[in-house]
Amino acid sequence: MNANSLDSDPARTPKQRTDIDNEHPEAQPLLNNNHRTLGGGSANDPTLNESRDIESDGFIKDSLFQIRKGYRIFIHNSKWILNILILVNTIWLVTTLISDFFFNINILFGFSNRYASFNDLTLIFISIIANSFNLWFNKLGLYSALDYSLNVTLCVLTLFNLALTYLIKYTRQRIGFVGTFTYLWTSFSFFIGAILDWYLLFYNNSINEPLEERRIDDATTTTFNDNHTNSAENRDRGQYGSSSPAPTHRSQLVQNKHTLTEWVSIGFRNTIKFFILIFFALFTLNTLLTTLDTYRLTHKLPITVQSPSYEAFHYVDAAKTYQLHITCYGDVFDQENNTDSVGKDKKKQPIILFEHGGYDTGYLSATWIEELYHLDKIQRYCLYDRPGYGLSDSPPAPISIAMVAESLRYALIKDAKIKGPFTTVGYDLGGLFTRVFTAKNVDIVDSMMLVESWHEELLLKNYIQRLLPPGRGDGDDGDGDDGDDRDGRNHDKTWLPSEIERHNEFRLWWKGIWSSLGWRLQTSWLLAHHGSKERIYGRDMKYQGRFLRSKFLESVTSSILSYRDVTNNAESLQNVKTSIVSSKEMVKKSALWGDWQRDLTKISHKTQEWKIVDGGHEIYKYGLGKQQTQEVLLRLIGELGKLTQD
Repeated sequence: MNANSLDSDPARTPKQRTDIDNEHPEAQPLLNNNHRTLGGGSANDPTLNESRDIESDGFIKDSLFQIRKGYRIFIHNSKWILNILILVNTIWLVTTLISDFFFNINILFGFSNRYASFNDLTLIFISIIANSFNLWFNKLGLYSALDYSLNVTLCVLTLFNLALTYLIKYTRQRIGFVGTFTYLWTSFSFFIGAILDWYLLFYNNSINEPLEERRIDDATTTTFNDNHTNSAENRDRGQYGSSSPAPTHRSQLVQNKHTLTEWVSIGFRNTIKFFILIFFALFTLNTLLTTLDTYRLTHKLPITVQSPSYEAFHYVDAAKTYQLHITCYGDVFDQENNTDSVGKDKKKQPIILFEHGGYDTGYLSATWIEELYHLDKIQRYCLYDRPGYGLSDSPPAPISIAMVAESLRYALIKDAKIKGPFTTVGYDLGGLFTRVFTAKNVDIVDSMMLVESWHEELLLKNYIQRLLPPGRGDGDDGDGDDGDDRDGRNHDKTWLPSEIERHNEFRLWWKGIWSSLGWRLQTSWLLAHHGSKERIYGRDMKYQGRFLRSKFLESVTSSILSYRDVTNNAESLQNVKTSIVSSKEMVKKSALWGDWQRDLTKISHKTQEWKIVDGGHEIYKYGLGKQQTQEVLLRLIGELGKLTQD
């Protein structure tokens, strides 16, 4: 009986059949034990598998060596580049600081930024932060997709701000090469960060993927061998054995893992970048609001001489350093006398040239003159915004009262062709500018009027202690208060108008840095519903970065250059017809203020009158005080008597 018959005998038990199979292995089926493959090799040959593993390991090691070599070269080169960028940034920051606030270095290279504020300084500082972070966190384990997205977003936002600046003619003509390059440089810093993030992602994938693929292959091979070894058992049960692992997927093995230190570093970097993103969002909103406001006020300029009013920008010197915004009403170009209804010559009034205060422009403080013009009591008048105020350009550093006076003369006489004669009117700090301009131009000035004018002593650093009532500033207890309250006056300085109270240079600087965010300007239209004029040269002008820069320049040179300008030109005013207007409330609150106003009446031998009017320092806000001031001006130009006779 052969094996086949024995195996097929139905009378035998399964155990007997198994024993016969063990005794006659050649009788077993060859299907499951057939290991022949095409090519003459066994698929499970240990020698062949070991050879393949060696070749695969060698290829992976060679690939990793080349990738890591390229990574080391990338890190070395990027460190050199970033260190150079940070050095250039630092030098540029110091240069901008000196040039914009102390001495104009850019003029040596023929560059100018007539739109200078604190924005350039802020952008350069942010650029230093961006490049420093690119240097410190340029490591393989510190890649973050969020950081890459933040860098791209900040790069685009910076370019968008530059595009807004170039959108309208006014800012496009004034930003200059230096201002434009500042925006481009800041954008480039974020772009460099995005490029470095991209390379880190590339090297991270290049180094980790071969190792992960090798682990996947090993796991897959192990799974296959285990499954193949237990194939008979699995076939009998019709499923994978409980001891064999389930198939392994690639997505389960490729994972991004960071150490705790790396997570802290990534979190710190992304947090700072997120704050920079918030800053740029507010910065962009401020740029957008300023662009809209400026466009509304300048898109129709200049208004030509054929119009009843004249408004234009005029250069202050032959080199075209910067421009002043000048507005005139009436025929300021005609120097001939008019004829009345009966054919008699009517003498032409001098042009009223108004100089605004320290924290306003003619838009606010010249309303009492505008009223006289509309009542046909004065024929013509001119206003202008001092450098950095309103729509006038930002001046180069340094700036002083005499420099502004010379700039105004050139802009009026040479560039605008407005020859005068003038009656100069100065309010608040503008009184000092009026005195110097009048002294330098006595040939074209008919008369001068000072309204609540500063005394030159206010330019000195310690004037507050002397301005306060007696008992303040001369005590022995170290705080400037000796307790003397015999006069019953308030010894606190809170009553001082903001136009007079000196703002520390550091406070001006600090406000200027934060002005780049423009959150006070945003609330001016969101909450207070103020218009464009209020933000450009009205109540909210004091939050503009260009204005704060100009106040800083004025403060730096006030006790050095400006004080000397006023005192050196005092003698030239002795023969100028002059009128003085002072506030009754200010004189009551400070005896020293009254003494200073009395001193102003002595600067000329031809002082016409000294009028103490009702109201506070801002006389134009008080009805009776405003009317009394108007009458003083009309008497000065010789019109009040004529109007009374009429």
